[in-house]
Amino acid sequence: MTPLVWLMSSRRSHTKSRNGCDQCKRRRVKCDEADPCTNCTRRHLVCVYNLHCSPSAQARNKTKEGAPFATPSEPAPSDLDDTLSTFQDRIRSGFFLPREWDGQDFELMHHYSIATGHTMSQKDAVRNVWVAEIPRIAYSYEFLMHGILSLAAMHLTVVKPERYSHYHTRSTFHMALGLQSFRKILQSPTAENSCALFSFSSIIMVWICAVPAEVESVRPLDNAYELFKLCRGILALKDFLGVVRNSPLNPLLSPDYMLEAHEIPKGMGFRLFAGLGDQLCRLRSKLASETLSESTRYVYNQAIYQFEQSCRLIEHAETPMECGMIFCWPISVLEDFLGLIEGRDPLAIVLLGYYSTQLHLFRHFWFVEKRVDALLHATLATIPSEYAGLLDWPRRFCSHRTPDI
Repeated sequence: MTPLVWLMSSRRSHTKSRNGCDQCKRRRVKCDEADPCTNCTRRHLVCVYNLHCSPSAQARNKTKEGAPFATPSEPAPSDLDDTLSTFQDRIRSGFFLPREWDGQDFELMHHYSIATGHTMSQKDAVRNVWVAEIPRIAYSYEFLMHGILSLAAMHLTVVKPERYSHYHTRSTFHMALGLQSFRKILQSPTAENSCALFSFSSIIMVWICAVPAEVESVRPLDNAYELFKLCRGILALKDFLGVVRNSPLNPLLSPDYMLEAHEIPKGMGFRLFAGLGDQLCRLRSKLASETLSESTRYVYNQAIYQFEQSCRLIEHAETPMECGMIFCWPISVLEDFLGLIEGRDPLAIVLLGYYSTQLHLFRHFWFVEKRVDALLHATLATIPSEYAGLLDWPRRFCSHRTPDI
């Protein structure tokens, strides 16, 4: 994998300008108009230009064009940067948080230590990574500490729903600050910082699953698209997985995730995903009848094949299963499949409905529970009537009690 190349805003000498960030304007200090600016970076503030909508700010926030095609094994750097930038802009928009760390963050760290970290797995070795090893790494990487506090605050929105607004705001605040530094450090991943980057990437994937769809401005299908984009971003660290595997984070890399296709027993039916074999035959038959370009047909065939493989991985995983299994399929699809999701192509939406069955098996995790019904209902509401029959199976599947896994 080639190292990520980031397009960062160049630093400019100060002239009289009305285009500084909102925080510098409020504090009446000079702003270098970088993104984020130096003043906000030093004070750990969320650097926002949105409120004044200056031409330079608008240009700064435009999506870059011309990102090269990305394969499943090598995400395009500019595309990944766009994804992280868009994600950061979305979660910090609509409010202003002109404060730094404060004493209330001790509450979040305490809750993470006694509760949140323990909810991330049913296996002792993996729980120990989340409770002890990731916080230990965070002592040296501030962006990772922000990620931990953000995750704890999001968990508290579930534990203390009467204070949802308070904890959601704090969670968003810490995630925005963590992303601000994470994007900079991801410019040059090294063996030394790869464990911190891998840990924060894992937190991002959990966090985006946990965001309650019914109270967010982001619709479930947009959330799914964002999840797939962010999951693929972790592939930027694939050259350092050996380092992660030889570190205290090793339990996170379960052998169940590495099972090669040739190791999966052939000709075996599905136990957990009862009826999936027949449904995939129906889906492939429908795909064959569609008028599509050869490239689009290839993208769909690859997505269906990878979905089947990811289901088989879950079928043959050691119990209790790791919730990270739900990220195997999003990581494995081609970049063009994400475009089909974004464009609401019917077959892509059907496959998202099928994906809800994987989420259903792991809905006992607090950050997955509400995502299942939100995604399935969105697919049912979006799909054209002639494709609706293809969603009968996932609808029935998700209405049943989940087996013990």
